[in-house]
Amino acid sequence: MNIGLNITKNTTRFDHFLSIIKENTKAYKQCNFINVSDDDELKKYIPDLDVLLTYDINPDTFQYASNKLKWIHFGVAGVEESLFPELIKSKTALSNCSGIHAGPVSEFIIACILYHCKRFDKCHEFKKTHQWKQWEIAKTMIQLKGKTLGIIGYGQIGKATAKLAKKFNMKVIATRRLQKTITSNRFVDMLLPLSDIHDLYTQSDFITVTCPLTPVTKQMISFNEFSLMKKTAYIINIARGGIINDKALIDALDHHKIFGAALDVFTHEPLEEDHPYFKYDNVFLSPHISGNFPEYQTDMIQQFIDHLICFLNGKALKNRICKKRLY
Repeated sequence: MNIGLNITKNTTRFDHFLSIIKENTKAYKQCNFINVSDDDELKKYIPDLDVLLTYDINPDTFQYASNKLKWIHFGVAGVEESLFPELIKSKTALSNCSGIHAGPVSEFIIACILYHCKRFDKCHEFKKTHQWKQWEIAKTMIQLKGKTLGIIGYGQIGKATAKLAKKFNMKVIATRRLQKTITSNRFVDMLLPLSDIHDLYTQSDFITVTCPLTPVTKQMISFNEFSLMKKTAYIINIARGGIINDKALIDALDHHKIFGAALDVFTHEPLEEDHPYFKYDNVFLSPHISGNFPEYQTDMIQQFIDHLICFLNGKALKNRICKKRLY
């Protein structure tokens, strides 16, 4: 069985990761691992591959694949740019590394909330200006206890975020695509179907976007949705920029329909240097880093090994991407 590894162009790192993979799969003698990190090498070997580990793939490369290619595992969670028609129509099974970001991203979301509530921007301003504004700042501080967090997309990241929010005694409302009725659990006070998402918009003090970008979620938060939110609401997007309509968010900020936002992802990346988002003091910006951490590749490789062992034993793939829902 030929398994292509398109994971790094650094030969030293590749050899390190390959040794980990081989050590954990040494019982499976049929495995032949191939370094296809170079585009030309991938095109050369993909006709004979049974399995491919990669971060993305394009139609130009996939056209060289044969029916031998049974499974592609993506070393990222968001795979919308790789889901082109030819791949969707193929018999190749797809999976991603959903869940690997849950801890770091949920921590980032809570950090954004705390940054806003504890007025760290004003503290940074104090350090620069030396102006003592103790009570002016203090009277704007926000306590998380009793506040409501709305989570759009109750997957791995959403669940991890809900657990952290409960540690601050927050109320949690969440929604997910496959939810049919209103339910609750230990970490969510109301788990809503999408048809009731307006309740999330109207009741939440904080709204975090943790769903994948699909035809259903593209531009789902627009002018109408912002009109439903509290004027004190704070929205956080760590998912994909295309889920929020930029013009609608700018309008909401300009007309004080919401209090502010924290954005880690954008419709076009890198974010243009002259983008309007840079002018708002009440918008926290970060360069798509919420899911990044130094051990990422190591964790991704370990997750792939677990998936590969399931695959070799004929078990169902974890994190399998549905080609109809596109996530």
